[in-house]
Amino acid sequence: MDDASQGWRRYIPPMHIAAVRACPARAVSMRASSIRGMGLPEALIALALLSVALNGLLAAHWQARQLQRSAASRQHAVMALQDFAVRWRLNPSGDASYRNALAQPLPDKPAVDACQWQVCTPAARAQADVSALALQLQQGLTHPQWRFEPCTDALANCLLVAWAGTEASAGPEGACLDASAQRRPGAQCTRLVLP
Repeated sequence: MDDASQGWRRYIPPMHIAAVRACPARAVSMRASSIRGMGLPEALIALALLSVALNGLLAAHWQARQLQRSAASRQHAVMALQDFAVRWRLNPSGDASYRNALAQPLPDKPAVDACQWQVCTPAARAQADVSALALQLQQGLTHPQWRFEPCTDALANCLLVAWAGTEASAGPEGACLDASAQRRPGAQCTRLVLP
């Protein structure tokens, strides 16, 4: 017998070959019965596994988006504070005006001052710089607030900036920073250390 006529042997387990030789018509029925499709239980199990995997992917995507928003807000606050620190260093004569303006709560509707574009006194420049900082924070953060207080870990003053429902406070009961000036988990805040 040639190999083409023995092709049916590939589909039949070896123990049934003797039975097939006895009745070749039975080989066709055995081949058809050994090939099965996917039933309803298998399909439901596959669908359940797919839904669990997709649910996991959606949860990971949601968490990544939350972390991205948090990082973008933190970056905006840090850049605004760095810009403010440079402005303060360029106007050392207005030191007392900066401190007095930062001791007040963050204004709800800060105005852009004309000192941003023209020559002003050091005190007026300090007020304009604080207004510019408040405007930057209002535009880029949700419900920002600040607090100017002595640092808990250094002999300097700190400007704490918090947003998204976090209170701008430090210390043992601080919502933003703990007593060692470490940011509390989940706190949306940052600080600027000033002389």
